[in-house]
Amino acid sequence: MMLQKRPAPGSHQMFLIAGVSPKVKRLDTAPRICPSCGLAQVYLQRVDHYLSLFFIPVIRVKKGEPVPFCNRCRASGHDRSGTGPVSTSHESIRMCKQCGRRLEEKFDYCPYCGVKDR
Repeated sequence: MMLQKRPAPGSHQMFLIAGVSPKVKRLDTAPRICPSCGLAQVYLQRVDHYLSLFFIPVIRVKKGEPVPFCNRCRASGHDRSGTGPVSTSHESIRMCKQCGRRLEEKFDYCPYCGVKDR
């Protein structure tokens, strides 16, 4: 007959699941105009990395850099100040007659209110 050894009183075994996972955080609520697709779908976002225990984010271990990101065409980038998307064109900007927001010259419709401008 074999005798099994019992664990000492007070000793416990623990199973731990931990890891680092990215989490995207949107920093602004007002959309900007995307220089690639021309729609107001650009938001300032950053990717923070969190230490997760049992798949629950607990502690932020790395704070990401703010980056403008277009939700439609997936374009992202910086201008020299790091606050807005890279502009690929130097077209003049005009104002919408309905809502008063800025429009690029190539737009026939306002991306904010949908009113035809031309």
